[in-house]
Amino acid sequence: MTIKTKLVKRFFSAFLTAALAVPMTALTAHATGEAFFYFPKNPVMTDQEFEVSVTFSADAEIGNVQANIAYDDSVIEFVSSDNASGGGGVLTVNGFPDTPSSEVNFSFTFKGLSAGNANISLQSCQIYSPDSELIGSPTAYCIITVGSDKVDTKTETETKTTTEKITTTAPETTTSNGIPDKGVLTALTVDNGELSPAFAYNVYNYTVNVANSVTNVELEGTTASPSDYIWYTGTSECQVGENVRTITVTDVDGNATTYTVTIIRAAGGDEQQTQTVTKKDSSDTSSAVSKNANVMDQYKKMLNTALAIVLIVLVIALVVIIIWIRGKIKGGKKDK
Repeated sequence: MTIKTKLVKRFFSAFLTAALAVPMTALTAHATGEAFFYFPKNPVMTDQEFEVSVTFSADAEIGNVQANIAYDDSVIEFVSSDNASGGGGVLTVNGFPDTPSSEVNFSFTFKGLSAGNANISLQSCQIYSPDSELIGSPTAYCIITVGSDKVDTKTETETKTTTEKITTTAPETTTSNGIPDKGVLTALTVDNGELSPAFAYNVYNYTVNVANSVTNVELEGTTASPSDYIWYTGTSECQVGENVRTITVTDVDGNATTYTVTIIRAAGGDEQQTQTVTKKDSSDTSSAVSKNANVMDQYKKMLNTALAIVLIVLVIALVVIIIWIRGKIKGGKKDK
């Protein structure tokens, strides 16, 4: 084998390895991770055990999840979990899917200690692939309401007997001040900034302007009825610009009301902007988010298609060059 032929083969091997690595890098660079809390829809009672679960998901196979969960140990107490250990307000989570999957769910058992609201938040979360590649660092939180009533100690038979004797009447649709008695918020507070406009149960879109130094904003809603289910989306951590959060209240009949809060964190050195920036209509924001996501998906598909076409063209060109060089080499031998 001639030196030229060896060089051509080495060049072809190195080129093909590099070319194949390009689309792989483009695909793995977009791996992300998310986390969602699932928790009791109604207030729990003092001394009652209840379950909170967290679902972790990614757009790649999950190998391992490591995280901390902080909770208010003056209101609730950690009881047990197969995937966490600790206490005193902090749990250490370390687990993995039982079978290959891009989603995994961990459950935690708590007990109500005293009346109040307990914030449970996911912190320092790291989602790894089976190859120990970091594919996500999500945050999430939920709020557990503990009532002042203790767990009913009646036996099952006693409870059934008592229930059969009770005659219930349909609840009123509104309270004396005109606010619905279920399915809405009666109060909404933030720990940084102020709601604009001022809160009203029938106003569903709000803006909160905060300075650049504010990196965390907590929301807390109060439902009209203890039987209402309240669900928060979004994270308390704030990036520069708009951060959209929603609070959905669902009553026992399944009717849902959603409140949207857009938290606008000023850019560095632009603290005065917190007084002038106005919120876009929530429908426009949702449309923009959806449109951006669709555009990103289209860009990904176009990029991968383009890379594949470029790779094919380059390989064909390289094969043509190799054939041409080999023809030249053979022609040179014949001339000799």
